[in-house]
Amino acid sequence: MSDNGSDHSSPLLRSIESSKREQARRVRRTILSLLIGTGLLCGAIVLFLLSTGYGYADLNAAYISRHSMEVAQTGPLPPEKILDLAEKKLDQVRPKGIFVVVDHVRNHLYLRDGDKVILDALCSAGAGTLLTDPKSGRHWVFDTPVGRFFVRGKRKDPTWTAPDWDYIESGEPFPKSYADRVQEGMLGEYALDLGGGPPGYMIHGTLYTRLLGRNVSHGCVRVGRDDLRIIWQKVPVGATVFMY
Repeated sequence: MSDNGSDHSSPLLRSIESSKREQARRVRRTILSLLIGTGLLCGAIVLFLLSTGYGYADLNAAYISRHSMEVAQTGPLPPEKILDLAEKKLDQVRPKGIFVVVDHVRNHLYLRDGDKVILDALCSAGAGTLLTDPKSGRHWVFDTPVGRFFVRGKRKDPTWTAPDWDYIESGEPFPKSYADRVQEGMLGEYALDLGGGPPGYMIHGTLYTRLLGRNVSHGCVRVGRDDLRIIWQKVPVGATVFMY
């Protein structure tokens, strides 16, 4: 019986041993795969950190000194230093040469050459009033735009083409022909057309010099004859115009 039992159990033992060896191989392959995968993941993370600039550095005095702003290094800056820094920033954005500044609240136009004020002229900026056409419902706001602009062109003896709002405001009927809208002398001797903003705005002369210094225009900047002549002579095409 023992011989027959031994003969029958031997294949079973071999099968069990073979199964154990196969399981051991699978475990080794799994461990190896995990190790390889972990290594690849670590390598990818390292490459990501290197490519994006992230890194680790000790938070020591040298590191802080290299990466801190001047305010953090020195504490609160004295007023003189603040003014000096502000002037340097202004120098970076201040136009070079002749430029124009319009204060549409105080109705003053300043002609400047760098830090020097060449001309301080009374002007008339937009009234800020609202006009509505009772028939069509169209409306206009007569305000001077604010921002940074430039002199797009200069015209001598300019003519003015009256828009619809001029006739609505005065209660007159629209002219039948376009030529009837053209008016001479309304803009004075000279006009400087402005670019960089809404179309149609100008610096020009006026027939109503007694109103200079008041907000009475329809958006353009009006100046007196003598001041306009200086502006015409000094301000080149392309010059910067600040209006605030």
